[in-house]
Amino acid sequence: MRIDIYEVTETHEFGKRFDRLTKRKRFFSLPVQIGDLFVAFQKGEFEGDRIRHSEGPFAYDVYKLRLPNPDTGAGKSNGYRVIYLVATDVRIVVFLTIYYKKEEADVSDQYIDGLIDGCLLDMVPEGD
Repeated sequence: MRIDIYEVTETHEFGKRFDRLTKRKRFFSLPVQIGDLFVAFQKGEFEGDRIRHSEGPFAYDVYKLRLPNPDTGAGKSNGYRVIYLVATDVRIVVFLTIYYKKEEADVSDQYIDGLIDGCLLDMVPEGD
């Protein structure tokens, strides 16, 4: 049995929001949950709702994943949202952003577009 290996990375925005949730909000279960996702993504196991799809020379899908917050007893509906991009052709997964549903109802399409544009620029090889 062959397992696909993906490179998993994160945007600066994801890192800032993750740090705020784990340090200031004291959500201690979040690092374990994200660590589990990291391992699953490396294996090519993706979950969540696909919210974007792009064809062309650099095809990708963007997913929104609902996670529960065990630290507050909140289920998925009042837990976290993780938005991530999967570029299957180059085998890269990028954690775009994370937010706590009780603090932020949703993120705008323009915000997601900006995160996607930033990470796609980082993936294009120099000289192209």
